[in-house]
Amino acid sequence: MEYKCPYSDTLVSTQFACVLATAVVRRGGSEVACASATAHARCSDLFQHMKQVALPAFGVEDDLLSMPHSVLVKIQHGGLLGLQRVMDNAPAVGQTVANINDLMERAQHRYGDYATIPYSEFVQDMTAYKLRRRGAG
Repeated sequence: MEYKCPYSDTLVSTQFACVLATAVVRRGGSEVACASATAHARCSDLFQHMKQVALPAFGVEDDLLSMPHSVLVKIQHGGLLGLQRVMDNAPAVGQTVANINDLMERAQHRYGDYATIPYSEFVQDMTAYKLRRRGAG
């Protein structure tokens, strides 16, 4: 069984990496599958929490028909970068995440339950994330 990574857009961008990611080529383009059911469940849970907190800040509802894809991309990228900033107690957000799985494990170790992560501390990282223009290297 394949587990589609909830952070596929970040991994396709090559700014982010994960030791459990496997590229899958489909007709519609590249996707990323997770090699671990446990890690996939953990990442999916965290992404759902990020969306729940971020969507009101973007002023959109969780509706795939009306929500711009760019909002999901900003939540993925900005959310992971913001979580990393909070986890590392860094003053500024970085541009890359070297290993998403490691970041998830550290967050789980520190907070125990993903519901207790201080998402409000990195909502601004999600809303302020600038999408890269196509063709920009």
